[in-house]
Amino acid sequence: MHRYFSDTKFKITLCITLSLLMGIFVAAVSDSGSSPFSSALSVVMTPLQTLASEIAEKLDSFEAKFVSSGVYEQEIESLKQELDEYKALLVDYEKLKQKTEAYESFLEVKEENPDFTFVSANVIMRDNSDIYGSFTLNKGTSDSVQKNNPVIYGKYLIGVVKEVTQNSCTVYTLFNPSVNVSSYEIRTREDCIIEAQTDFSKQGILKLTGLSRSTPIVSGGIVCTSGIGGIYPRDLIVGSVKEIIDEETDISVYATIQPAIDYSSLSDVFIITDFDGKGE
Repeated sequence: MHRYFSDTKFKITLCITLSLLMGIFVAAVSDSGSSPFSSALSVVMTPLQTLASEIAEKLDSFEAKFVSSGVYEQEIESLKQELDEYKALLVDYEKLKQKTEAYESFLEVKEENPDFTFVSANVIMRDNSDIYGSFTLNKGTSDSVQKNNPVIYGKYLIGVVKEVTQNSCTVYTLFNPSVNVSSYEIRTREDCIIEAQTDFSKQGILKLTGLSRSTPIVSGGIVCTSGIGGIYPRDLIVGSVKEIIDEETDISVYATIQPAIDYSSLSDVFIITDFDGKGE
């Protein structure tokens, strides 16, 4: 038992636990706009990241000076083990931070849209051969997930469920040409359609069509879902306008859209299984 309590991992865990409790208290009584838990994570992990960096620098110094000496081998190995432990803790911290941010965004959306029914989901697989970035989630029909359910991260539309099994589902991102979204630009209120095209998807952008020749939409405008069609609820953010371009084949114009979220970096998302106006 004494050996367990003197173990390095136990000491690290104990320090982090005590620091986290202190961080939560500090964050709770502060005026920060962040949640107490998010603030506490930052309070705890920032010095840990600094300490890990210092250990790495010390280790590099040892290896450079005494690479051929056996005198310092034990200390170097000890530093390597300690550094690996800190790295593992930092990885866990980043995962926890991302999950916390996802749930905080979810709570905000839920408060603004009490008619939404959600299912939280994790990305369990990505199709690296798919240039449109489709991915698989760990929720399926047993969790009330159906084909054409929208997938979101906070207020941002990510894609739509296209294939469903009992315990998983495949999501097509907005880069997939089979996914079209009725939209509008929030300043001008002009209706338009998000249409993915392969050439644009490879560049990480979307095409916005259905614009009038004299469209008042300008670069920087925010494009949201219109709710028309009954698949996507209204006012989910798709992205921002990059530029307005004249079509080469006719006299119409279109816009390019930069998605608001990097789909490839997501690990935690939410599936909207029901909302007012669904299917209408």
